[in-house]
Amino acid sequence: MEQDYKYNHKVRQAHDFEAQGKLLHAVQIYNSLLLEFPEKNELYVSLANLYEYMGNIDSALNLLNSNLSDHPDNVELRIFLGQFLLKHSRWEDSIEALSFVLPEEEPVVSFFTGYAHFMLKEYELAKISFLNFISFEQQTELLHEAHIYLAKIELKLKEYNSALYYAKKAEVLYSNFWELNFIYAETYFSLGMFAHAAAPIEKAIKLSPEEASPYELAGKIYLKLGDYLKAEKYFLEYIEKIENVSSDIYTRLAEACLNAEKTKDAIAYFEIAIKLDPENKTALAGKDKAASILKNNMASDG
Repeated sequence: MEQDYKYNHKVRQAHDFEAQGKLLHAVQIYNSLLLEFPEKNELYVSLANLYEYMGNIDSALNLLNSNLSDHPDNVELRIFLGQFLLKHSRWEDSIEALSFVLPEEEPVVSFFTGYAHFMLKEYELAKISFLNFISFEQQTELLHEAHIYLAKIELKLKEYNSALYYAKKAEVLYSNFWELNFIYAETYFSLGMFAHAAAPIEKAIKLSPEEASPYELAGKIYLKLGDYLKAEKYFLEYIEKIENVSSDIYTRLAEACLNAEKTKDAIAYFEIAIKLDPENKTALAGKDKAASILKNNMASDG
Protein backbone atom coordinates (compact mmCIF):
# COMPACT_ATOMS: atom_id res chain seq x y z
CA MET A 1 0.00 0.00 0.00
CA GLU A 2 2.83 2.38 0.91
CA GLN A 3 4.49 1.64 -2.43
CA ASP A 4 1.22 2.38 -4.27
CA TYR A 5 0.81 5.66 -2.41
CA LYS A 6 4.41 6.67 -3.16
CA TYR A 7 4.00 5.74 -6.83
CA ASN A 8 0.70 7.58 -7.28
CA HIS A 9 2.00 10.63 -5.42
CA LYS A 10 5.08 10.91 -7.65
CA VAL A 11 3.03 10.40 -10.84
CA ARG A 12 0.70 13.23 -9.78
CA GLN A 13 3.78 15.34 -9.08
CA ALA A 14 5.10 14.68 -12.58
CA HIS A 15 1.72 15.59 -14.10
CA ASP A 16 1.66 18.82 -12.08
CA PHE A 17 5.13 19.76 -13.32
CA GLU A 18 4.01 19.09 -16.89
CA ALA A 19 0.96 21.30 -16.41
CA GLN A 20 3.19 24.07 -15.04
CA GLY A 21 5.58 23.77 -18.00
CA LYS A 22 8.40 22.48 -15.78
CA LEU A 23 9.18 19.70 -18.20
CA LEU A 24 12.70 18.81 -17.08
CA HIS A 25 11.42 18.37 -13.52
CA ALA A 26 8.77 15.98 -14.85
CA VAL A 27 11.42 14.06 -16.84
CA GLN A 28 13.50 13.64 -13.69
CA ILE A 29 10.54 12.24 -11.74
CA TYR A 30 9.61 9.78 -14.51
CA ASN A 31 13.21 8.56 -14.73
CA SER A 32 13.42 8.09 -10.96
CA LEU A 33 10.12 6.22 -11.00
CA LEU A 34 11.37 3.93 -13.78
CA LEU A 35 14.30 2.91 -11.59
CA GLU A 36 11.85 1.82 -8.87
CA PHE A 37 8.98 0.57 -11.07
CA PRO A 38 10.51 -0.67 -14.34
CA GLU A 39 7.47 -2.89 -14.98
CA LYS A 40 5.05 0.06 -15.30
CA ASN A 41 4.32 0.52 -19.02
CA GLU A 42 2.45 3.78 -18.39
CA LEU A 43 5.70 5.40 -17.23
CA TYR A 44 7.40 4.64 -20.55
CA VAL A 45 4.37 5.95 -22.42
CA SER A 46 4.18 9.15 -20.36
CA LEU A 47 7.90 9.82 -20.62
CA ALA A 48 7.99 9.05 -24.37
CA ASN A 49 5.06 11.43 -24.92
CA LEU A 50 6.83 14.08 -22.87
CA TYR A 51 10.05 13.69 -24.89
CA GLU A 52 7.95 13.97 -28.05
CA TYR A 53 6.32 17.17 -26.77
CA MET A 54 9.80 18.55 -26.06
CA GLY A 55 10.81 17.73 -29.65
CA ASN A 56 13.22 15.02 -28.56
CA ILE A 57 12.00 12.11 -30.68
CA ASP A 58 15.29 10.19 -30.48
CA SER A 59 15.16 10.12 -26.67
CA ALA A 60 11.61 8.77 -26.82
CA LEU A 61 12.63 6.04 -29.26
CA ASN A 62 15.75 5.14 -27.27
CA LEU A 63 13.62 4.80 -24.14
CA LEU A 64 11.08 2.50 -25.83
CA ASN A 65 13.64 0.43 -27.74
CA SER A 66 15.76 -0.02 -24.62
CA ASN A 67 12.81 -1.54 -22.76
CA LEU A 68 11.85 -3.75 -25.69
CA SER A 69 15.38 -5.05 -26.17
CA ASP A 70 15.20 -6.31 -22.56
CA HIS A 71 11.52 -7.34 -22.77
CA PRO A 72 10.74 -8.23 -26.40
CA ASP A 73 7.41 -9.79 -25.38
CA ASN A 74 6.05 -6.53 -23.94
CA VAL A 75 3.15 -6.40 -26.43
CA GLU A 76 1.50 -3.26 -25.02
CA LEU A 77 4.67 -1.21 -25.30
CA ARG A 78 5.53 -2.67 -28.70
CA ILE A 79 2.14 -1.60 -30.09
CA PHE A 80 2.67 1.87 -28.61
CA LEU A 81 6.10 2.04 -30.29
CA GLY A 82 4.54 0.96 -33.61
CA GLN A 83 1.96 3.76 -33.38
CA PHE A 84 4.61 6.25 -32.30
CA LEU A 85 6.71 5.41 -35.35
CA LEU A 86 3.67 5.73 -37.62
CA LYS A 87 2.98 9.17 -36.21
CA HIS A 88 6.48 10.22 -37.26
CA SER A 89 6.29 8.65 -40.73
CA ARG A 90 8.87 5.97 -39.96
CA TRP A 91 6.97 3.37 -41.93
CA GLU A 92 9.63 0.64 -42.25
CA ASP A 93 10.59 0.91 -38.57
CA SER A 94 6.94 0.60 -37.56
CA ILE A 95 6.49 -2.53 -39.67
CA GLU A 96 9.61 -4.02 -38.07
CA ALA A 97 8.51 -3.16 -34.52
CA LEU A 98 5.04 -4.64 -35.03
CA SER A 99 6.25 -7.79 -36.77
CA PHE A 100 6.94 -9.37 -33.35
CA VAL A 101 3.23 -9.33 -32.42
CA LEU A 102 0.88 -12.07 -33.63
CA PRO A 103 -2.12 -10.55 -35.49
CA GLU A 104 -4.49 -13.17 -34.11
CA GLU A 105 -3.62 -12.01 -30.58
CA GLU A 106 -3.66 -8.28 -31.35
CA PRO A 107 -5.51 -7.67 -34.66
CA VAL A 108 -4.76 -3.93 -34.54
CA VAL A 109 -1.12 -4.62 -35.52
CA SER A 110 -2.37 -5.74 -38.94
CA PHE A 111 -4.21 -2.45 -39.33
CA PHE A 112 -1.11 -0.41 -38.43
CA THR A 113 1.10 -2.55 -40.67
CA GLY A 114 -1.36 -2.18 -43.53
CA TYR A 115 -1.33 1.59 -43.09
CA ALA A 116 2.50 1.66 -43.12
CA HIS A 117 2.62 -0.42 -46.32
CA PHE A 118 -0.04 1.84 -47.85
CA MET A 119 2.06 4.93 -47.11
CA LEU A 120 5.05 3.18 -48.71
CA LYS A 121 2.85 2.58 -51.81
CA GLU A 122 3.28 -1.18 -51.25
CA TYR A 123 -0.34 -1.78 -52.13
CA GLU A 124 -0.33 -5.57 -52.41
CA LEU A 125 1.30 -5.92 -48.97
CA ALA A 126 -1.07 -3.31 -47.55
CA LYS A 127 -4.02 -5.26 -48.93
CA ILE A 128 -2.83 -8.48 -47.27
CA SER A 129 -2.47 -6.72 -43.90
CA PHE A 130 -5.88 -5.04 -44.02
CA LEU A 131 -7.58 -8.31 -45.09
CA ASN A 132 -5.77 -9.99 -42.20
CA PHE A 133 -7.12 -7.33 -39.83
CA ILE A 134 -10.67 -7.81 -41.11
CA SER A 135 -10.43 -11.59 -40.67
CA PHE A 136 -9.61 -11.20 -36.97
CA GLU A 137 -11.48 -8.04 -36.02
CA GLN A 138 -15.22 -8.28 -35.47
CA GLN A 139 -16.82 -4.88 -34.97
CA THR A 140 -14.95 -1.66 -34.31
CA GLU A 141 -14.72 1.71 -36.02
CA LEU A 142 -11.31 0.61 -37.32
CA LEU A 143 -13.03 -2.18 -39.25
CA HIS A 144 -14.88 0.37 -41.39
CA GLU A 145 -11.70 2.43 -41.75
CA ALA A 146 -9.94 -0.71 -43.01
CA HIS A 147 -12.64 -0.99 -45.69
CA ILE A 148 -11.87 2.61 -46.73
CA TYR A 149 -8.19 1.74 -47.15
CA LEU A 150 -9.03 -1.43 -49.06
CA ALA A 151 -11.22 0.61 -51.41
CA LYS A 152 -8.31 3.02 -51.97
CA ILE A 153 -5.91 0.14 -52.53
CA GLU A 154 -8.18 -1.58 -55.07
CA LEU A 155 -8.53 1.75 -56.85
CA LYS A 156 -4.72 2.00 -57.05
CA LEU A 157 -4.57 -1.59 -58.31
CA LYS A 158 -7.27 -0.80 -60.91
CA GLU A 159 -9.60 -3.39 -59.37
CA TYR A 160 -12.62 -1.12 -59.67
CA ASN A 161 -15.41 -3.55 -58.81
CA SER A 162 -13.55 -4.55 -55.64
CA ALA A 163 -13.07 -0.86 -54.83
CA LEU A 164 -16.84 -0.37 -55.01
CA TYR A 165 -17.40 -3.46 -52.86
CA TYR A 166 -15.20 -2.15 -50.03
CA ALA A 167 -16.56 1.38 -50.38
CA LYS A 168 -20.08 0.03 -49.80
CA LYS A 169 -18.81 -1.85 -46.72
CA ALA A 170 -17.47 1.43 -45.31
CA GLU A 171 -20.77 3.26 -45.80
CA VAL A 172 -22.07 2.09 -42.41
CA LEU A 173 -20.03 4.79 -40.68
CA TYR A 174 -18.56 6.89 -43.47
CA SER A 175 -21.43 7.81 -45.80
CA ASN A 176 -20.85 11.49 -44.91
CA PHE A 177 -17.07 11.28 -45.14
CA TRP A 178 -15.78 13.29 -48.10
CA GLU A 179 -13.09 10.77 -49.00
CA LEU A 180 -15.51 7.86 -49.34
CA ASN A 181 -17.56 9.92 -51.80
CA PHE A 182 -14.35 10.85 -53.60
CA ILE A 183 -13.48 7.14 -53.87
CA TYR A 184 -16.90 6.42 -55.39
CA ALA A 185 -16.50 9.27 -57.87
CA GLU A 186 -12.97 8.25 -58.87
CA THR A 187 -13.99 4.61 -59.26
CA TYR A 188 -17.01 5.43 -61.44
CA PHE A 189 -14.86 7.84 -63.47
CA SER A 190 -12.24 5.10 -64.01
CA LEU A 191 -15.02 2.75 -65.15
CA GLY A 192 -16.22 5.36 -67.67
CA MET A 193 -19.48 5.82 -65.73
CA PHE A 194 -19.25 9.60 -65.76
CA ALA A 195 -22.90 10.33 -64.93
CA HIS A 196 -22.61 8.07 -61.86
CA ALA A 197 -19.48 9.94 -60.79
CA ALA A 198 -21.15 13.39 -60.71
CA ALA A 199 -23.30 13.00 -57.56
CA PRO A 200 -20.57 11.62 -55.26
CA ILE A 201 -18.01 14.22 -56.37
CA GLU A 202 -20.49 17.02 -55.68
CA LYS A 203 -21.12 15.51 -52.24
CA ALA A 204 -17.37 15.24 -51.56
CA ILE A 205 -16.94 18.94 -52.36
CA LYS A 206 -19.90 19.89 -50.19
CA LEU A 207 -18.61 17.83 -47.25
CA SER A 208 -15.06 19.19 -47.43
CA PRO A 209 -14.85 22.35 -49.54
CA GLU A 210 -11.26 23.03 -48.44
CA GLU A 211 -9.92 19.83 -50.04
CA ALA A 212 -8.37 20.45 -53.47
CA SER A 213 -8.47 17.02 -55.14
CA PRO A 214 -12.29 16.74 -55.54
CA TYR A 215 -12.32 19.96 -57.63
CA GLU A 216 -9.81 18.48 -60.06
CA LEU A 217 -11.82 15.28 -60.42
CA ALA A 218 -15.06 17.27 -60.77
CA GLY A 219 -13.49 19.20 -63.63
CA LYS A 220 -12.50 15.98 -65.38
CA ILE A 221 -15.95 14.46 -64.85
CA TYR A 222 -17.85 17.43 -66.26
CA LEU A 223 -15.41 17.72 -69.17
CA LYS A 224 -16.31 14.13 -70.07
CA LEU A 225 -20.03 14.85 -69.59
CA GLY A 226 -19.85 17.85 -71.92
CA ASP A 227 -20.81 20.35 -69.22
CA TYR A 228 -17.97 22.67 -70.14
CA LEU A 229 -18.93 25.63 -67.96
CA LYS A 230 -18.98 23.43 -64.86
CA ALA A 231 -15.69 21.86 -65.91
CA GLU A 232 -14.15 25.33 -66.27
CA LYS A 233 -15.53 26.39 -62.87
CA TYR A 234 -14.10 23.40 -61.03
CA PHE A 235 -10.69 23.50 -62.74
CA LEU A 236 -10.36 27.19 -61.80
CA GLU A 237 -11.32 26.43 -58.20
CA TYR A 238 -8.76 23.63 -58.12
CA ILE A 239 -6.04 25.94 -59.49
CA GLU A 240 -6.82 28.47 -56.76
CA LYS A 241 -6.27 25.84 -54.06
CA ILE A 242 -2.86 24.45 -55.01
CA GLU A 243 0.57 25.96 -55.60
CA ASN A 244 2.03 23.92 -58.45
CA VAL A 245 -0.53 23.33 -61.19
CA SER A 246 0.35 20.80 -63.88
CA SER A 247 0.42 21.48 -67.61
CA ASP A 248 -2.26 18.80 -67.96
CA ILE A 249 -4.75 20.72 -65.79
CA TYR A 250 -4.31 23.92 -67.81
CA THR A 251 -4.74 21.86 -70.98
CA ARG A 252 -8.04 20.43 -69.72
CA LEU A 253 -9.18 23.89 -68.59
CA ALA A 254 -8.34 25.23 -72.05
CA GLU A 255 -10.30 22.41 -73.68
CA ALA A 256 -13.32 23.21 -71.51
CA CYS A 257 -13.11 26.87 -72.54
CA LEU A 258 -12.65 26.00 -76.20
CA ASN A 259 -15.74 23.78 -76.16
CA ALA A 260 -17.66 26.53 -74.32
CA GLU A 261 -16.72 28.91 -77.19
CA LYS A 262 -14.43 30.97 -74.94
CA THR A 263 -11.70 30.86 -77.56
CA LYS A 264 -9.47 33.67 -76.24
CA ASP A 265 -9.49 32.17 -72.76
CA ALA A 266 -8.68 28.77 -74.26
CA ILE A 267 -5.64 30.19 -76.09
CA ALA A 268 -4.40 31.84 -72.88
CA TYR A 269 -4.67 28.58 -70.92
CA PHE A 270 -3.08 26.53 -73.71
CA GLU A 271 -0.16 28.98 -73.64
CA ILE A 272 0.28 28.48 -69.89
CA ALA A 273 0.19 24.70 -70.41
CA ILE A 274 2.87 24.97 -73.12
CA LYS A 275 5.02 27.23 -70.93
CA LEU A 276 4.88 24.61 -68.16
CA ASP A 277 5.59 21.77 -70.60
CA PRO A 278 6.85 22.77 -74.07
CA GLU A 279 6.47 19.12 -75.19
CA ASN A 280 2.73 18.99 -74.38
CA LYS A 281 1.44 17.90 -77.78
CA THR A 282 -2.23 18.14 -76.78
CA ALA A 283 -1.76 21.76 -75.71
CA LEU A 284 0.25 22.62 -78.84
CA ALA A 285 -2.43 21.13 -81.11
CA GLY A 286 -5.20 22.74 -79.03
CA LYS A 287 -3.62 26.17 -79.29
CA ASP A 288 -3.33 25.85 -83.09
CA LYS A 289 -6.98 24.76 -83.30
CA ALA A 290 -8.14 27.63 -81.05
CA ALA A 291 -6.07 30.16 -82.99
CA SER A 292 -7.58 28.88 -86.25
CA ILE A 293 -11.12 29.18 -84.84
CA LEU A 294 -10.41 32.70 -83.64
CA LYS A 295 -8.99 33.69 -87.03
CA ASN A 296 -12.03 32.31 -88.85
CA ASN A 297 -14.38 34.09 -86.46
CA MET A 298 -12.59 37.39 -87.00
CA ALA A 299 -12.70 36.87 -90.76
CA SER A 300 -16.43 36.11 -90.76
CA ASP A 301 -17.09 39.13 -88.50
CA GLY A 302 -15.05 41.33 -90.83
